[in-house]
Amino acid sequence: MKTIRGVAVALAGVLLLNTAGPSFAADNGEAREETALLGTELTLSQAIATAEQQTGGKAFDAGVNIDDGKPRVIVETNGPKGVQTVVFDADSGQIIGGHTGGEPD
Repeated sequence: MKTIRGVAVALAGVLLLNTAGPSFAADNGEAREETALLGTELTLSQAIATAEQQTGGKAFDAGVNIDDGKPRVIVETNGPKGVQTVVFDADSGQIIGGHTGGEPD
């Protein structure tokens, strides 16, 4: 009985953290990123599909960065040429950069 009770308590804690976690994790930077694509030509789904087509790989990470006040979508793929990063201008939807080997240091 003691083991079952411990598992139930642990599970309850995990569930509590999963529901409370996002509200604690959000900060001003994340909120800006979440709304950065509003009113732009590019959706995150479109950027992922385009990056996969361009690189021949499968996307494993994608996100929005604000660079000098301009939203940029960054998609990382892994495929025949290894890890590649594709950078989009979210306002125009155009690819504006990229490189092989993941994000630069």
